[in-house]
Amino acid sequence: MSGNAKYDFETMVQVAKMYYQKDMNQQDIAKEFGWSRSMVSMILSEAKDCGIIEVRIHDLTSNDEELSSQLKERFGLQDCIVVPTSATSLPLLTKIVAGQAATFAQQHIRSHSIIGTAWGTTCQEFMLSFSNTNNLVDVNVVPLIGGSSRVGGEYQLNEMVRMFAEKVRGIPSFLYVPHQAETMEDKMLYMKSMYMQDILSKWENMDTVIISVGAPPEYYAGQAHSDPFELRERFIESPNRPVGDIIARRITYDGRFLDSDFDNRLIAADENALRSAKKVICAACGRHKVLSIIGALRMGIIHSFITDAETARVLIDLLDSEPTSV
Repeated sequence: MSGNAKYDFETMVQVAKMYYQKDMNQQDIAKEFGWSRSMVSMILSEAKDCGIIEVRIHDLTSNDEELSSQLKERFGLQDCIVVPTSATSLPLLTKIVAGQAATFAQQHIRSHSIIGTAWGTTCQEFMLSFSNTNNLVDVNVVPLIGGSSRVGGEYQLNEMVRMFAEKVRGIPSFLYVPHQAETMEDKMLYMKSMYMQDILSKWENMDTVIISVGAPPEYYAGQAHSDPFELRERFIESPNRPVGDIIARRITYDGRFLDSDFDNRLIAADENALRSAKKVICAACGRHKVLSIIGALRMGIIHSFITDAETARVLIDLLDSEPTSV
């Protein structure tokens, strides 16, 4: 026994580990020691009283005001939500951040408006998380880029648009063109069609845009564990090196869309369309995307940014340690 505790600390620690770390239930622990289940319950309660067990609740609907204020000030954002989660699994983290972005967007999207949305896992999770219980009507949902040959559901943008339009009781617009033309001549033929003229008109008059940010090409080239502090030097030394993308349009670390044959052949909403949108909401998270996020935020086209606390901390640390000449 120790002090005024009813049970010795070693026993309380052992039981606490079995219950919280090994996910054993109280009945199984009782069988292990030949105790009653009520005794296990009393040991766990005593462990809490002694400070061996601490219960922390991370409210995923709250906002880390200190981190969000720093990001708002540094990038001139209208809104910033930093979700205080300790999740480390990227799929779970993406789902949490996209879910909070959906909650935020539901407070700002209005009926009789035009919403443009991009493809990708984060945007897909955003649309899946968006609540059916809303009062929206007559919302036109338009894809921001043509079709992809990738088979993953996160790249089937027409289907994502159809599903999202149902949730907002709106009208889906579909794009039956490739996301990238083989030649500029082919692209001009697509863009001159009456069908594309209607899409272009919607892109020019969007009320809300939902986007994420693609990771650096190095991430997809198998360098997933590259340290962003070391990787940053490559983009500082080569200003025109793509650090990521927005709607497949490649961006630089200093905050520019690249002007290249690859990017010019894309059939997607361009920079002017994004800048003319009334509200651009971006959700992005993960250490592997920090450099891309910095480039995207530096462009000045994002009004509202949603991320997690760890991504925000790494992002701020990167900026604080950056050479003054950048």
